Amino acid sequence: MYLSETLARDRHHGQLEKAHQERLARQAAELRRVERVRRRAERRLLRAWERADELRTMLEAAGQP
Repeated sequence: MYLSETLARDRHHGQLEKAHQERLARQAAELRRVERVRRRAERRLLRAWERADELRTMLEAAGQP
C-alpha cells in the first residue's frame, strides 16, 4: 500500500511540476509577444513624430515670404 501511495504522490507532483513549467513557458511567450508589440508601437510613434516635425518645418517654410 505504501508503495502505491508513494508512486501516486510522485506522479501527482510530476504533473504539478509539468503544469507549472508549461504555465511559465506560456507566460514567457506572451511576454515576448507583448514586447514585440510594444517595440513596434514605439517605432510607429517615433516615425509619426518625425513626420510631424517634417510637416511642421514645411509649413513654417511655406509661410515665410
